[in-house]
Amino acid sequence: MLSVEDALASVFEAIDEVNMQLPAHQHVTKTPATALTGDQSPLDSLALINLIVALEEVIARQRGEALQLLDEDLLGEPDGPYSTPATLAAYVASAA
Repeated sequence: MLSVEDALASVFEAIDEVNMQLPAHQHVTKTPATALTGDQSPLDSLALINLIVALEEVIARQRGEALQLLDEDLLGEPDGPYSTPATLAAYVASAA
């Protein structure tokens, strides 16, 4: 079982990895309420997918097991699990 706090730390680690690939003006701020989707997000759809894949890789390294988090049906939901680091961490904790 993965706690929400541990999942949030994993989300922040994935954000660090994605930020290294993005120009400075697109960097994601590491706070639980930062927008990852919608008009307030610095991420485009490809960068969001890269973040989710990076998170899957972070979790695989930490736990030694794969966890599939990318769900195409959830990508378009404005209040879905990918909307902020906090909602993403809660989604990860429930999926682990």
